[in-house]
Amino acid sequence: GGPSAGGGGPPPGGGDEDGEEMRAQMESFISETSTTWADIGGLDDVQHDLKRAVALGSVANKPEAVSATERILLFGPPGTGKTLLASAVAGSLDATFFKVELGNLLSKWYGESSKQISALFETAAELSPSVVFLDEVDSLAQSRDGDMNETSRRVLDTLLSELDGVEKGSDDFVLTLAATNTPWHLDNAIKSRFPKRIHVPLPDVDAATEIVRIHTVHGGVDFDGHPSAFLDDPQRARDADTPERAIARRCVDDGYTGRDMEALSSAAVNNMIARRNPDLAHLVDDSVKRLRSHALDVGAILPQDVTHAFATTSPSLPEEDVARFYDWNDEYGSHT
Repeated sequence: GGPSAGGGGPPPGGGDEDGEEMRAQMESFISETSTTWADIGGLDDVQHDLKRAVALGSVANKPEAVSATERILLFGPPGTGKTLLASAVAGSLDATFFKVELGNLLSKWYGESSKQISALFETAAELSPSVVFLDEVDSLAQSRDGDMNETSRRVLDTLLSELDGVEKGSDDFVLTLAATNTPWHLDNAIKSRFPKRIHVPLPDVDAATEIVRIHTVHGGVDFDGHPSAFLDDPQRARDADTPERAIARRCVDDGYTGRDMEALSSAAVNNMIARRNPDLAHLVDDSVKRLRSHALDVGAILPQDVTHAFATTSPSLPEEDVARFYDWNDEYGSHT
């Protein structure tokens, strides 16, 4: 994907100058992505649901009764990989990827936000195939029964009408993905516009093992030590046949998100580097130029590095919050 002229009509937004400026703003949302499904640790069920929905939307010849799911809501705790999943969808389709943080759009273009939403979908259709990723959809789509200012209400109404779909050209493929960390705040009208609502949960042990590997072994840093040495409690030793799995087991039991695990892995690597390169900080005083050619002493991550990482990196989510996502999924989620 990527910006390219298409459609042949005037740019979104009206008059030439205004239209060009609006088009430039829309293209500022385009995010280059080379993310593929292989970059995602676990989430196999979620990946399967997404791939199936994308496949249905992409097939041109199908009966009218076979509905293409072109709108999908991803919900779950922060740090579970919702943005990564959206990037993988775009990367796998080689699609233009529009990454829009709705909270920023509301504050940055106050008063213009409604036009922005319309122009966004128009530009996405022109640069088809496109994936429009609406992050923080709850910032815009809070329940209309609640306290919503006039701008948010206008933007919500515009978004609803865009999601209902202006007549698309037969060659246009625009998949709209939305993400929220607080699905219970969503307006009912928004819920109804996203017929596919997919729970992106905290990682299980297999997924957690893969996440730890991605941020250590796959990045060129190994582990050294018996798996049990990486555990704080023998009770956790079940199926921990590698250091990565032992760490993953501990993370899952304690409720770490994928992002928490990335931070934990990074802390363990950094502790190993600090342990093996005690003079690194002093080299800065000497010469930054010399640092460019400095040979870093890199070894394996030891149990003590992981112990230090756990001591300084804790889970970011209370248990009751995790339970709330499962309750919402039982009531409103899509179950295949």
